[in-house]
Amino acid sequence: MSLFAPDVKSNKITLTSDERGLVITLASDSFFKEGSAELNIEETRETLLRIAQFLSSADLAGRKFRIEGHTDSSPITLDQWPSNWELSAARAVNVLHYLSDFGADEKQFSIGGYADTRPKYSNESAEGRAYNRRVDIIILDEGHF
Repeated sequence: MSLFAPDVKSNKITLTSDERGLVITLASDSFFKEGSAELNIEETRETLLRIAQFLSSADLAGRKFRIEGHTDSSPITLDQWPSNWELSAARAVNVLHYLSDFGADEKQFSIGGYADTRPKYSNESAEGRAYNRRVDIIILDEGHF
């Protein structure tokens, strides 16, 4: 999808698909500081605008979307979050709020927080932990609502 070429090239997002549908993965280190659910909006505003516009397009009218927050397995060090569960859910909620502010219809979304229960890579390395800290936006295929 050429719409997201600058975001893919800069490693802010990756595009994949699985049995649920198209998955837009937001690289957490571009969007959030470690241990934080506050979006780095100065760095990521254009990316989030493009995603909101895409999700609002006529081609996706009537579709459902899911935002899933994920963390690495590092223990929470800030008092703001009791555990990685709250942090992952808060990241998903904050992405939803920005997409909604940028024009996406929040009624088409569901959210989930998965903490460190669905790692893509081993949490043994800093690089693996960085990949596991992510937010996935899934354009759900029929039957995965």
